[in-house]
Formats: sequence, structure tokens, C-alpha cells
Amino acid sequence: MKKRLTVILGLALLLPVEMAAQDDYRIYMEQAGSSSLRYRGKKACVYPMAFNGTYYWKDPTFLTGEVCYDGIVYSGLMMNVDAVRQDLVVKTDVAGADQVFDRERVEQFRMGGHRFLNLRNLYGESAPDGYWEVLYDGRAKVLKQVSRQLRKDVDGRFRVDMGYDDDTYRSDVLWIFLYQARYCYLTEEGAVYPLRTRGQLMKHYKNHRREINRYISIKESSRRLDMENFFTEVVKYAESL
Repeated sequence: MKKRLTVILGLALLLPVEMAAQDDYRIYMEQAGSSSLRYRGKKACVYPMAFNGTYYWKDPTFLTGEVCYDGIVYSGLMMNVDAVRQDLVVKTDVAGADQVFDRERVEQFRMGGHRFLNLRNLYGESAPDGYWEVLYDGRAKVLKQVSRQLRKDVDGRFRVDMGYDDDTYRSDVLWIFLYQARYCYLTEEGAVYPLRTRGQLMKHYKNHRREINRYISIKESSRRLDMENFFTEVVKYAESL
């Protein structure tokens, strides 16, 4: 990683301003002042319809974090991820004018204590697109991507698929954001393998299959592990052998 540089919110003239031609962007730049100089992206997407659920990674709460952008680390940012568009959204000093970092230039970021990787930026065009949360960070890594999809829900049947419930579900609202999680296994050499089944992970640990199965059976003595916990437990235990 290039030399780390910590940037304090509000400092001006850290990045050259790329003035867009659109009038609304010009007006925003004039209103935002020095805070806008940090961003080279665009305004965050606004979903104008009434909807249930959330389009953010977990919930609408913005968390403190830092982002490595073009090799420079910017700290003290309030961030969230639009999981529909896989956009890293950053709050600015201007109300209602959240900004999006250009994904092609984001290498990784930390948000609320969790680390996220841009695999395509770090490992090339053959890697999966979007942002991936690091669930286990060892020699190998277990990664998770949350995506959300906007769907019509006329009878409430999709409520169980929101992956988020803030007790404000409205039965009269026709639109809902559905939750989906994907997982992958990142080797020490940088190879990325999708994980959809237990067997897809276990094939990477054929020499320790018996020990791992014994360990997992103990872990599941009271309840079967979900995929997320299974993947992280297996890799963590395998790397301890």
C-alpha cells in the first residue's frame, strides 16, 4: 500500500477539484465549500418511492471509518454502503448531499470496525465486483458481500427476506428491498473462490478433513451452524492446525 496519509475532515485543497459541467453539481460545490474537495465521485443515489427494508448494507446508520482511495487513506469519515449499487457513500457537511467514492479507485475501507475489500481493484478484472466484508482475516480470508434488490411486494410475502426490520414495516407500501448474501474464499496467493456449499470450502482442506469434521460436530452439538459461521469456523480452525 502506498504511503498512508490521514486527512482531517474540513481541511481544504487536499485534492484538485474536478468541476463538472452540470449546474446542480456546480451549485453543490459552491455550497459545500472545502468539504467537497475530498470527493471525486458523484451524489449518492436517492430512492424516491416509499419502501420497506433498507438499501444499505446493514441499516441506515452511518459509521465512522476510513477509506484507501488512490493509495491515500482518508480517516474520520461517516460512511455506509448502498448495497443495491455497491456504492461507498460518505456524508458531507451539506445536508442531503451525500457523496459516492468512485469504486474503481477504492482499494479497501474500514467502517464501524469492519474491513471491506474491493476485490476487482486489488486482484484484477477476473475477481468478483463490488465490496466484500472480511469475516475472517488470516492467511486465507472468508469474505461476504451483501446485495439488495428492489421488488414489488403486494401481499407482504417478501417481508421475511428483508434481512432488516426496524419495526416500521408498512403493509400499505408496495416496494421492498430484499437481502442477499454471497460468500467467497480468498487464498493467501490472491485466488478467489465462490462459496455456496460447505463442500466447496472443505475441498481446500482435504488433508485436515477428519479433524475439521470433528471440530464442527462439537460446535454443532446443540445447533447447526449457518453458512457464515461455518465458513469462518472452518478456516479459523484449519489455520490453527
